[in-house]
Amino acid sequence: MDLTLIVVLLRFMTPILLTALGGLISDIGGVINIGLEGLMLLSAFTSIAVASGTDSWLLGVLAGVAASVLICYGMGFFAIRLKVDIIIAGFAVNIFGSGFTIFLMSKIYGLTGNYNPTGAPKIPLVDIPFVQDVPVLGKLLSGHSLMEWIAFLSVVFCIVLIYRTPYGVHLRAVGEAPQAARSLGIPVERVQYSALAWSGVFAGLAGAFLSNGLTNMFVKDMTAGTGFLALAVVLLGNRNPAGILIGSLIFGLASALTTIVQTIPGSPVPSQFIQMIPYVVTIAALVFFALRKKRRLEIAA
Repeated sequence: MDLTLIVVLLRFMTPILLTALGGLISDIGGVINIGLEGLMLLSAFTSIAVASGTDSWLLGVLAGVAASVLICYGMGFFAIRLKVDIIIAGFAVNIFGSGFTIFLMSKIYGLTGNYNPTGAPKIPLVDIPFVQDVPVLGKLLSGHSLMEWIAFLSVVFCIVLIYRTPYGVHLRAVGEAPQAARSLGIPVERVQYSALAWSGVFAGLAGAFLSNGLTNMFVKDMTAGTGFLALAVVLLGNRNPAGILIGSLIFGLASALTTIVQTIPGSPVPSQFIQMIPYVVTIAALVFFALRKKRRLEIAA
């Protein structure tokens, strides 16, 4: 049985899922982060640079996450402390992430298109004993990147964090009614900073996976709109971790189909049309979300 589609699906789904979970937490906290694309780029470059320099994939991932979180705190300073519009701050991060990574690659390595270090350690694959030798089941469950498993565990983590902890109660209260939350003694600004930091953690993991797991290199603007797809998944998933998992599977499937169809020799379908698939799915998902929201408002009225 050919499980290539499922394997490719999981690889493309992972960065979308991780980034969307980060976007979910910041969105629930009332500080929507549209700078996810830039955060992923900064993390991807930092991760591969540190991993190749230290010969440790773990230090690379941690450095990528740290860089992403640091930028999120900077975004929080402008948006929360200085009252700059959070949307503008997010756009600034996206522009900064794209330009600054190219600048660093040029100044540090003398390269402009891509950085492909030889022998850089990758995020390891997880081989499950006994299961890996079982036909079909072995390929389905074993041999996947550690980050893919972390992505699935992150869904459970976010469910517990948002709905089963006092912090989650504070997070939702701040997002829904910050003035009321402040009157109850909840430190609104601190919660908002932490929400942005969580989005940085997950976007950082996603970026590190792109450069240290999915590939073993950094390419200029290698995220290719993944951060914006993740924002669409947050809406499609109805601001719920389980819904975001389903949405990520849908978008991951669209990206996987794009890759597989492009590898078919002599395909009569133009490659430009095939590359449109993920973005067509994005538009369709947003239209579906808008229609669903309109129907709910009509029923409520």
